[in-house]
Amino acid sequence: MSDVVLLEGVLRNLIRNALKYTPAGGRVLVGCRRRGPEIRIEVFDTGVGIPPEQLSKVFNAFHRVESSGSDGLGVGLFVVRRAVDLLGHRVEVRSAVGRGSWFTIRAPSAAVNFEPRADATHQLRDGTTSDNPNV
Repeated sequence: MSDVVLLEGVLRNLIRNALKYTPAGGRVLVGCRRRGPEIRIEVFDTGVGIPPEQLSKVFNAFHRVESSGSDGLGVGLFVVRRAVDLLGHRVEVRSAVGRGSWFTIRAPSAAVNFEPRADATHQLRDGTTSDNPNV
């Protein structure tokens, strides 16, 4: 349950950072999994990592972890935090210098068992529609 535009911006920022701080030959993985009543969207990378003393500051405006060859103003993760807060989600980060970082967005999942609206129709493979959601 989220706003697609804001969530897309959050993921774009996290993926852009993962690619930016992961050297050639490294890996970036984006995944999503259901854990109880929430969805976790995770961005892993095998990049340079964030020193432990910097982890609490990475979401501050204009804060940049020193890294050779990096550019930008240091607002990407600040924007991520603000958007996630606005959405009512949570963002977490774990990192190890020289091994990479792991960002997790936690959002409430949509109800698994829901009743379709009475006036809902469902598109079938052959192009026709049906009122029966089980076809």
